[in-house]
Amino acid sequence: MNQHHEDAAQPPEPEDAAAPGRAGTTEQDMDEVDDIVAALLTLADEQRIASSVLVPLRSLAGRWREPYVRVAVLGEVSVGKSTLVNALLQRRLLPDAVQALSSVPVELSHGPELRGTVTLYEGIREEIVERGIAGEQEVNDYLTTAGERVVTQRHGRGAQVLRAEVRLPAALLAGGLRLVDTPGVGGADPAHRRLALAALSDADAVLFVVRSGEPLSASEQGFLGQAAQRVDHVAVVQTQSDLVDDAGRRLEDDLARLSTASGWAESCDADEAGRIAALMGSVTGVSVSARLALDAQDAPPGPQREEDLVMSGLPRLETWLRSDVVERVEEIHRRDMLRLTESTALAVRRRIEQSQEVLHGDEEAERAIEERERRIAEWERTDGDSWRTHLAAALTSLAEDLPRQAADHAATLRTEYRDRFEGMSRAERKEAVKTLPRQPQVALDEMVTTVQERLREAVRRIAERDGKGLVAEHLERLGDSATVSVRVPKRAKMSDAAMEQMANAFVMAKAAFFRARDQRQEGAERQEGADGSTRPSRAAHGQTGSEGATVPAEADRSGEPDGRTTVLAAFTSLAMGTIKEIFARRAAEREQMVTLFDRVAKAITEEAVALALKEAKGGCEAVTTVIDDLLAEQRQEVEQDREDLRLALDLSPAERAERVADTELRLRELDELAARMAAVRERWAL
Repeated sequence: MNQHHEDAAQPPEPEDAAAPGRAGTTEQDMDEVDDIVAALLTLADEQRIASSVLVPLRSLAGRWREPYVRVAVLGEVSVGKSTLVNALLQRRLLPDAVQALSSVPVELSHGPELRGTVTLYEGIREEIVERGIAGEQEVNDYLTTAGERVVTQRHGRGAQVLRAEVRLPAALLAGGLRLVDTPGVGGADPAHRRLALAALSDADAVLFVVRSGEPLSASEQGFLGQAAQRVDHVAVVQTQSDLVDDAGRRLEDDLARLSTASGWAESCDADEAGRIAALMGSVTGVSVSARLALDAQDAPPGPQREEDLVMSGLPRLETWLRSDVVERVEEIHRRDMLRLTESTALAVRRRIEQSQEVLHGDEEAERAIEERERRIAEWERTDGDSWRTHLAAALTSLAEDLPRQAADHAATLRTEYRDRFEGMSRAERKEAVKTLPRQPQVALDEMVTTVQERLREAVRRIAERDGKGLVAEHLERLGDSATVSVRVPKRAKMSDAAMEQMANAFVMAKAAFFRARDQRQEGAERQEGADGSTRPSRAAHGQTGSEGATVPAEADRSGEPDGRTTVLAAFTSLAMGTIKEIFARRAAEREQMVTLFDRVAKAITEEAVALALKEAKGGCEAVTTVIDDLLAEQRQEVEQDREDLRLALDLSPAERAERVADTELRLRELDELAARMAAVRERWAL
């Protein structure tokens, strides 16, 4: 993070580089903007403006002069954000979603070698510390689940990595681009969502990553709408485009729909729908195959490599980043400063005008406060039974439907696999062993989708009872649209215990295959002996394992596992992290295939169901927490307004006139700041 301080220390350009009349900036203009923003933030603090309104402006005010641009890479969990970043870096650096620590944002900038800094909570000293890292091994130690043990050993039990900044030599970053890989935005985990929103607030541009060939989900559309309102430069990047026909056309259709007010009609009123649709008209869509790009980058130079890179779609995204973002960094910062300053000024003006109404102490102000109190009391009455019942109903229906959904999935697998084992060819069995162990996770993902849809519907019903009032308005202000407010936690994973059971079933099948093969070889050798062959018998001299190890023949005829089975079991225990590679091996005997299927079916109908129900419960708790917090915040605001009204009523006419005059003075100060900013906008030709 020292790079921008060093850049800021460079001598300024000559005055004529931004002479009057050119669409550039002078030191005087930049100082003028800093003065305007400082005065505006002081006014905002006096008026107790919500921090969510002020954070973006405060953040940009501290860095808008710096010669780099920050691009946030956002999207749902497991859509390929890290793989896309790796392709842009031309280096397989960041771990995929399975291995990555789910809540750690990583900022990547240019540097001469791979080095960085991690910020973490240290369990030993119980404080937040920073630690330098160097090389890929330490990146893996601090940014992957595999390295959690190392972090614990170095920093004590309970240690947790909070964020990371990594510098590395990468051509795309050399011009001042900084990429921020973020946690998925699709979790009900409030920490994940806060991190994603923080990255959005601190971004100059956004790469919003979605899956190829799939329409944007409601949660994706909601967050994309927020991105378009907060950031001027947004690209929707569709990953894995090589796996879906017409991926680019489908993305274009999605973006075309969202560029019309009807595309937002279900999530906001007509005025807001039209405003968001207009902003979406400037959003760029790009289809990319990050996997194809990475493979091409690994290939030797030549025409085929260049063709594959073009086919991957990555060059188009790189061009957009360079031409529309990096080369326009100064313009982007200036536009953002103008936009955020003006929107913050509007929020301050509204609050001052509300204060004026209270100071007048009229009956209308009293009635407005009483109405707000009445609505809060209605929501809080009988511990919120009027809205909690919708969440309880969602949980009840999920408790009935998820086991049924899992049973249907298992029944389909029985028809496609178990009932056909007897007649399967060796190639089909190999494919079955490759596919079956993935099914518990597939079933779990499907059930989590059901949970998402059911909880979104519950929240929609809750919001409907409020119209655009108390809860709906504040859910929207917090970035949780009334119809898309539920986010289930990060993508759940099957436990190691369930995976190990399936792995053991595979080992049994594999060991049986080895024994059957050896028996066939021994029979062939005995036949050769009967024919006069002098080839030594494997039974007499021991069997040669697949790796060249000699195993006594007696072990195969005993009741104990042979050496080959023991080696396989040990290997399985040590390689749980790469269990899919083990599953890719063949299982030859039907009995062991049946055992494997039974373990898979059990994992689907028992553990996957339990995990999905846990996700549902966590989602309901998250919604409850959000609404409770909003009600508490509203109660506090109403109490403050009532106290202001009481004080206003106790004031003498002269004192009240003085307070009103003070608010008028604040409004004139705002008008003056707005005029100064308009003059800067004109000089900047923006």
